[in-house]
Amino acid sequence: MKPTLHAIRLTSTLALAALLASCGGGGGGTSTSAGSATPAAPDPAAGCKIQIVADSAVQQGKTAGATALSCGAPLNDITWTQVSGPSVELLAARSPTVAIETVGIATGVIGLRADAVLADGTTASASATISVGDAPAGTSFVTVRADHSVRPGTDTSLRAWPTLAAGDSLQSVTWTQTSGPTVTMNTAEPNVLMFKAPAVSADTVLQFRATMITTRGQTDTDDVMVGLDREAAAPDGYVFDVTARVHPYRQGGVYTAVLARCTYDVGLYYKDASNNSFCPVSTLPLLQADAGIGIGGVPSVAQIMSRVLVSHDFLGANFEQFLIQQDSSGDFRRMLAGVSAIVIGSHVRPSFYDPATGAIYLDADNLWLTATQRDVVTEVPDYRLAYDDLLNYSDAGRRVKDNAYARTYYDSAARVTRTLSDLRYELGSLLYHELSHASDFFPPAERTLDATKSIWANAVPRMVAMTLPSDALAAQYPLRSDEMKGLGQVLFEGATPTDAQKAYTASQVGGFFAGDVASDDYAYAINGSDNSREDLAMLFEEFMLGYRYGVRYDIAFTSKYQNGMDSNSLVVGWGERGRIAEPAVKPRIKLVLQRIAPWIDPGAVDTLPAPILMQPGSTWGQTLVLNPSALSGSSALRVESAAQRLQRSRDETRRRRRAELPLH
Repeated sequence: MKPTLHAIRLTSTLALAALLASCGGGGGGTSTSAGSATPAAPDPAAGCKIQIVADSAVQQGKTAGATALSCGAPLNDITWTQVSGPSVELLAARSPTVAIETVGIATGVIGLRADAVLADGTTASASATISVGDAPAGTSFVTVRADHSVRPGTDTSLRAWPTLAAGDSLQSVTWTQTSGPTVTMNTAEPNVLMFKAPAVSADTVLQFRATMITTRGQTDTDDVMVGLDREAAAPDGYVFDVTARVHPYRQGGVYTAVLARCTYDVGLYYKDASNNSFCPVSTLPLLQADAGIGIGGVPSVAQIMSRVLVSHDFLGANFEQFLIQQDSSGDFRRMLAGVSAIVIGSHVRPSFYDPATGAIYLDADNLWLTATQRDVVTEVPDYRLAYDDLLNYSDAGRRVKDNAYARTYYDSAARVTRTLSDLRYELGSLLYHELSHASDFFPPAERTLDATKSIWANAVPRMVAMTLPSDALAAQYPLRSDEMKGLGQVLFEGATPTDAQKAYTASQVGGFFAGDVASDDYAYAINGSDNSREDLAMLFEEFMLGYRYGVRYDIAFTSKYQNGMDSNSLVVGWGERGRIAEPAVKPRIKLVLQRIAPWIDPGAVDTLPAPILMQPGSTWGQTLVLNPSALSGSSALRVESAAQRLQRSRDETRRRRRAELPLH
């Protein structure tokens, strides 16, 4: 059985050790039109180095795609360039597959060129054209977004977007696979297709078709492609389940050439302390070691961005602007000094920190700003959402400010945009959480490392000696509830619940929780030995959102949620707002601040507003407004529907539960 940690990735081996186209350029290629037939296998013996499979024609309003496939060695690097035709945005220009959004562009022929570097060092180029014709006239039609590439073994998704003529409505959407190795298609949500990319021995393309039927009898189809981006075979002791293609956001930095190799590469393996491929600190140190920062110093945004790896360049651009515009206190920059790299990817889910590499890995869902940017982000949910199915209660959580949701709800079926300020609470809480893990392993005053050893080898002695701040938290202010620890194993580790656990009511669980000193039930996400890694992270995250932004966290245990319920169908057995200010919890936060955020006065903890208990028997929807006299103008956010409020609440609860992908 593979163990998992929540927000911290760690292999069982490491844990044990710690306790113990057309021809051109440098090669030939071919260009093939996408369709229902499987593209012919490229033939290296015939001089092919890369091949492009592309849609030959597309109507305005629909999305086209083009995929570059290697004929021989895996693709090491690739860049797409538009060479002719009506201007389009290539969001995935450094990925083997590009999606071409045609909404609002002129008709014409788009010319594309792919320039590739193969793993054997050779280079190749190939070209393709896509003809954009007139939009469907006055009819309903469907387009599928977005064509993309994934590595074998990756869970991914596609969404069908119906455009309906006046007076028409959707009757059905069905999916078929038209080419490539057969996959198991999950279409539980009819407009969304999810599947796991199959294993392949050569680059290839999967093609799917969405067929839409409307109530007026209108039928339309759209095809989409997903490239299978083969990489080198994983070595024995590989530390990830799968890695996605990423590249340095900034070129020409001191560490540009080693960022991916040291933090997110198929070649990373660990067998034991003397047999692993981890980079020494001298190759990739913590950001703290960069010139001019010093112990406790604040890195510049430019220094931070030189350590960023992205699947899509817009992710780096949005992250950079977030740091410039939304980090006025310098918290994030100070804490980023304790990491080796920042990896932001469309298929990173969930976000996590890994002490094996010293890097943080961020889910791109926290960084999109436009609808087309959102299209590239996978919709595959956290695989652990079913862990509570056999329990008799549900846990609910939300962030509130002035008796209204602090987080805006974005319907996944709507073409929406958001601003950098809209990222403040969601991305801010995520960064506070994951960076607290980094500062737990390497606090600000303890970031001078042995350069001859890897970051992991520097962390192991601290873990063995139990000198991390989270160890001090567990020793001085331990979590005491055996019932909550047991439920933590069910909720966050996938353990089978006992008959007693299945019978717990919401009020009983609330009693277990209220009598302990945790701020959130995610604190009971304990992996292996009894530590408080997530306990520390939740304390810090909740305090910082309250201290910097006036955002308070609600936690409640309610009657069992069933599909189709709204927020007024859930009955609260126990709930509390702002538990972080409970007298028994405050000393724990002060310990955490002193160790991982010494620039903050621990006395600030005593300025937090007093917690408010929810009335048992109230519905989850009714408890959004507590102490009505505290309302301000921002309460207008409550106009959203009850179903949206519940979905947002469940999204936030699930975010707390996101575990890292299990490692071998």
